[in-house]
Amino acid sequence: MEFHSDNKAYEFYSEYAKQKGFAASKVSCRRSKTSGEWIDTKFACTRYGKKRKSDAINPRPCLKIDCKASLEVKRRYDGKWFVCNFVREHNHDLYPEHIHYFPSNRRINSADKYNINALHSVGVKPSKIFAAMAKQYGGYEKIGFLEKDIRNHLDKERRLALESGDAKAMLELFTRMQEENPNFFYAMDLDEEQRLVNVFWVDAKGREDYKIFGDAISFDTTYITNKYKMPFAPFIGVNNHSQSTLLGCALLADETTCTFVWLMKTWIRAMGGKAPSAILTDQDQAMKAAIAEVFPNARHRFCLWHILRKIPQKLGEVLRKHGTLLHFTLCATKIISSRKIHCRRTNFNATKTSSRRIRRAKIVKKDFARPSFFIGRAK
Repeated sequence: MEFHSDNKAYEFYSEYAKQKGFAASKVSCRRSKTSGEWIDTKFACTRYGKKRKSDAINPRPCLKIDCKASLEVKRRYDGKWFVCNFVREHNHDLYPEHIHYFPSNRRINSADKYNINALHSVGVKPSKIFAAMAKQYGGYEKIGFLEKDIRNHLDKERRLALESGDAKAMLELFTRMQEENPNFFYAMDLDEEQRLVNVFWVDAKGREDYKIFGDAISFDTTYITNKYKMPFAPFIGVNNHSQSTLLGCALLADETTCTFVWLMKTWIRAMGGKAPSAILTDQDQAMKAAIAEVFPNARHRFCLWHILRKIPQKLGEVLRKHGTLLHFTLCATKIISSRKIHCRRTNFNATKTSSRRIRRAKIVKKDFARPSFFIGRAK
């Protein structure tokens, strides 16, 4: 078997690896001592070779188990490459149905990058982008990359955008504001390459307001209006005049649990270690997990505005059948008794279904409204 170049040989072996259920990599190559040109290249299974010994406290995981499967090609005098050695057998199981999970087989081409950036620019989350691409390609295994790769790509795009001096300008601004008022607080989160990823800040007024109005707060990341398309996360409270007050804000690289944990720990440090009694958020699972870790004693409830906005999407069939969700809306927006709910059943059939809704409304009112004070519907 002959190839025009060693790259063509690698493409062939990589495609062979995909069909068989393993990942391939280039393990060695050799130049000619006289001409300096490449004359010998060896490709092998990614589990080729032996695991190196390490004295590190937390060593990186290593998958090498001395697998011998490989393909070696050499260059002839006419410039073509031929196979000089091929080992077929592996000492481990092969997984052709899981081949799309292997890092060496995951690539985002330029067309997919353009589509990802276009969808993200209008506020579509990575999970939704991944689902849309799976539908387009006919299955998740046919996309060629994972949702994690989409998030990494978007994170890299955001970090590259901040390399033009904006991060330095932001740091200079925060430093100057802290010199003018020592109670101004800011924190920056850097990645492994010391590049800015997340940033949080709160002024002196916000820290003072939290001491008085910090019993219940609202936290949201839906306001993605900055030029980097990075989630803007404000902490909002309500003062004694029922006016919103800003208790801190942040620009985030992503909306993962790890990022939210960093943000909430940083925010609570800025507020002197005092946790809120109650917190309202949207129905984000990563946010929910972070709150449970950082604020285990706080009452966490979902924002009513987000819940009502999802009613047409989640309960469309019920709305088409009955026309309204009067009992739920009355119970959610006005804490009224079940007797009044019965009195307001205008144009609503008294069926078993409606009776069940009334009982559910009682449960909602009892379990989610009475025990705690909340700052409203966070509209």
